[in-house]
Amino acid sequence: MSRRQFLRLIALLGAPAALTPAALAQSAPERTLSLYGLALKDTDATRLLEAALAAGGVRQPGPPGSAPVLDTRGIGVPALQRLTLVVHEGKVASVRFLVKGYGEDNVELRALLLGKYGIPMTVGARPLPFAGFAGRAAPRGGFRWTFDDGMTLTYEHPRIGDVTLSYEDPVRMAALAAASGPAPRPTEDVRGRF
Repeated sequence: MSRRQFLRLIALLGAPAALTPAALAQSAPERTLSLYGLALKDTDATRLLEAALAAGGVRQPGPPGSAPVLDTRGIGVPALQRLTLVVHEGKVASVRFLVKGYGEDNVELRALLLGKYGIPMTVGARPLPFAGFAGRAAPRGGFRWTFDDGMTLTYEHPRIGDVTLSYEDPVRMAALAAASGPAPRPTEDVRGRF
C-alpha cells in the first residue's frame, strides 16, 4: 500500500458518509488552484470579481479604495459567507472567505475540500498530513494545500477568532507587503499618548 493510499484510508475513517472510498478513488487532487472556473495564478482581479458576481455573490458597500467584499451565501457553497479580494498590480493576490465554523455546513465544506484537493497538511514548523479534516467536529488549527503553480489554499480554525478559507499567491502577497513597507513611526514624543 502506497503512502497516498494509506493517507486516503486514514481520511476515510473520519470522513462523513457522503465521502465514500469510491468518491475518493475517482477524484485525484487538483494540481492548480481555481475559483469560479478561473485558474487563480496571475488572474486579473476584475475577471474574478465578475465571475463571483455571476455565480451569485452580492457586492457589499465599503469605503472608497477598500478591498472588494462580496456576500457569498447565495452562491451555494456550504459555510462560505463573505469573500474579501486582495489585489496587487491588478492581479489576484488573495481571496479570503469568512467561513461558518460549525454545523452541517462546515462538515460539508470540509468534505468538499478533502474530495477536491486531498488530505491537507497542518500549518506549522513541521507540517504533517491531517487525515481527520472531514470529521464531524471541526478541527482547530491551520490546514494547507500547496499547488504546482505556487498557490496555496489554507483553512484556518483558530481557538478564538474567525474561521477562514484563503486562496493565496504567496509571491504577490510578499510583494504587496514589501510595497506597503513598515508603518511610519511618529517622530515626536509619544509618552503622553498611552
